[in-house]
Amino acid sequence: MAYLVIEHLEEISEWLWLEYSHVSKWWGNKLIFTNVREDEREKLAKLGNVVSESVVRFPFDRSKIIVLDLQAEEELKPEDIEEDTIIVVGGILGDAVPKGRTKEFITSKMDGVKVRHIGKPQYSIDGASIVAKLIADGKRLKEIEYEENPTIRLDEFSEITLHYAVPKFDGKLLLTPGLIELQKKMLGFDEDISDEELVEFFEGKKEI
Repeated sequence: MAYLVIEHLEEISEWLWLEYSHVSKWWGNKLIFTNVREDEREKLAKLGNVVSESVVRFPFDRSKIIVLDLQAEEELKPEDIEEDTIIVVGGILGDAVPKGRTKEFITSKMDGVKVRHIGKPQYSIDGASIVAKLIADGKRLKEIEYEENPTIRLDEFSEITLHYAVPKFDGKLLLTPGLIELQKKMLGFDEDISDEELVEFFEGKKEI
């Protein structure tokens, strides 16, 4: 099976840890974290293999590397992927409006690699990794279901909209495990917060 590399580019927040943990469940011992600081090695080693060097400098055979980049011209296909292929995902928590950071931090610094996209929607780190795994297992992009900007109910009265796409498998939305609970914790559900304030918070318009 192919390998998945996550170029680690964020601090390990609770949200990022949930996404990384979800990726680990899908990729198992084929998951590699690159660009890892010494003080993060022990924690990330619980989820996958750990490399201190950045993927842009590590001596992987670049003819075997595919970088997933929203700005790529070609889509990822099963025939692109062989047993020793290395699929690279940027460990970047996305913005509501994509800023092209994968191209800035990874693609532009890696001559000789293949660059592919997995559709027009922006996925989370774990979402992109799951789509890559499904394609590596033989599915074509057009066969993979997803829901863009899904609305998630937090309780009887409140809901949030996630501003990215979430893949589906057998009709089931593959949400990051623990994400709903984390949202409730972040928003302090013991406090009196209106639905309007929740929406504004997740659109980046309001602090709570």
